[in-house]
Amino acid sequence: MMTKMAIYEKNEGSEMIKTAKYYKSDYVALGILKSLIATTFAFIIIFILYAFCNAEGIVANINELDYVALGRKVAAYYIGLIVAFSIISGFVYSYKYDKSRKGLKKYFSRLNKLERFYNGQNKKK
Repeated sequence: MMTKMAIYEKNEGSEMIKTAKYYKSDYVALGILKSLIATTFAFIIIFILYAFCNAEGIVANINELDYVALGRKVAAYYIGLIVAFSIISGFVYSYKYDKSRKGLKKYFSRLNKLERFYNGQNKKK
């Protein structure tokens, strides 16, 4: 039983113990914040790559571009991406938190069982 618990604690338990430090709302909010930061960096990189790939067309039409419409279009894509990833992240991190809580309950139940076993062994001596 101790070996099984040690393996669990080493593999899956370390991540679950980290989630136990947070309330669910804090854990989900932190996960969403991480996703928003990663999404922002990804959007910036994709935007720069798109600009580099179409640099010739952009330079050729630089005087005829409608910058306000272009800015609105980019902002709409960014906001849509942020909203989509925020919702997805909320569900994913909520699921991960609930799953880790169930695993921790099982882990602590085994710990209690092991403690009762050792207490029973000490009383027999």
